[in-house]
Amino acid sequence: MKTIKRQIEINRPQVEVFDLTQDYAKRLDWDSYLTKAYLLGNADEAGIGVDSFCQNRYGSVMISRYISFNRPHVAAVTMIKGPFILKRFSGAWNVKKINEQRSKLTFTYHFELKGGVIGRLLLPITSHLFASDMNKRLFAIKRYLESNIKRPR
Repeated sequence: MKTIKRQIEINRPQVEVFDLTQDYAKRLDWDSYLTKAYLLGNADEAGIGVDSFCQNRYGSVMISRYISFNRPHVAAVTMIKGPFILKRFSGAWNVKKINEQRSKLTFTYHFELKGGVIGRLLLPITSHLFASDMNKRLFAIKRYLESNIKRPR
């Protein structure tokens, strides 16, 4: 399994950062990677056992299930159904309190590609794309929280 981790410091309280990362009603206001994001099964909020649907700007869909949820510290999901190239995927959002008004947000992805030799050949490209998108998402949530500017849809 490949692991990628990216982080950013945000001038907002820990609980505010965590809550926005898990608020699907506001997700598309800041998350430039996604075009659709919602909870499944009539769930009103994220939590352990809740499934989510996310579609990225390339049209790829992932259904994931929350396997950890400890507000305001960590939320983690594992892929239930996803893009054909992924054999396994899990991701976590960790929010660490630096002080009362500043937090560190860390995205961590763990994934394995299908395809044997082809998957191994695609791993560096896929890793680069994931890392680039993670950085863009981190900067987007920072910009949103620190200036409350919504991204155009």
